[in-house]
Amino acid sequence: MKKIFTIIALSALIMPAFAQQDKQLTHYFFNNITTNPGAAGTNENICVGLTLREQWVGFPGNPRTGAFTFSMPLRPGLGGVGVVVIADQLGASRDFTAKASYAYHARFGEAKNRILSFGLNLGILNKGIDFSILNPTQLGDAYLSATNSESVMAPDLGFGVFYKSPTLYFGLSGQELLANPLNYASGAKSHIDRHYYLTGGYNYKSSPTSDWEFKPSFLVKTDAVATQFDFNVLAEWRELIWGGLTYRYQDAATAMVGFYPLSKGGNSTLKIGYAYDYTTSGLGEPSQGASSGSHEIYVGYCIKPPVKPRVTYYDPTWL
Repeated sequence: MKKIFTIIALSALIMPAFAQQDKQLTHYFFNNITTNPGAAGTNENICVGLTLREQWVGFPGNPRTGAFTFSMPLRPGLGGVGVVVIADQLGASRDFTAKASYAYHARFGEAKNRILSFGLNLGILNKGIDFSILNPTQLGDAYLSATNSESVMAPDLGFGVFYKSPTLYFGLSGQELLANPLNYASGAKSHIDRHYYLTGGYNYKSSPTSDWEFKPSFLVKTDAVATQFDFNVLAEWRELIWGGLTYRYQDAATAMVGFYPLSKGGNSTLKIGYAYDYTTSGLGEPSQGASSGSHEIYVGYCIKPPVKPRVTYYDPTWL
């Protein structure tokens, strides 16, 4: 009976660490490459981004996530490349992900400003358990009383299709497609779930000279068992400041603000944003730990790639 109780207790502690395998990012519309490798290089700038998030503040073992992204286009006809690095902590779980992406861009339209992109990413997932922070109610069990940390590494594969025009984007992708099993040295077992994403967004101005631009967007995430839906509306004024609202089904309502410290009219763009998620799920109830919400900061910097001057050669014999 003791052994059965031990297994149940350990499962209660460890399994939540694997329940949220999909990292939560409220600024998803700035981070399409985190879910879709087809987005690599599609904004036609060299861009880096950093997101820091603390979720469900006040709830014991709440998730904490840091994400770094890099994306750039290659020469015309060669597509784009990108890198995604994510560190995530949830309870006793310590996760690290690093992925490299390549996307092939097919351009069409009169101005060649519409892109249909096919992307692939390859990387590694490292999932760890820190037993030292567990507080077992049953003493004397060697497994629960362990003070060491264990981790296991597995390869990762993702694929995505991404469409982008000057006013519209749309993407469909899958991540963790290998669905690797995770076998720890201690005997603990888990697995990585496949995740699928559908996203889209639109930029709307009432007239070309309007000071306001509205940017509705959505993100649907599923592991074929549970599905989550995000819907956001962002309002940007004169390409200087923005504010917006997000609703995440059965989880949170979000308010966000941001600004551009550098003018968007130059060769580079710096943007800084903050989002506060008000918890609408049961985690916000006092009986469940009373989460006071989630905080997220995003910093992104983009620069236009250098344009090589066109060189024309003349054959004097034809002059």
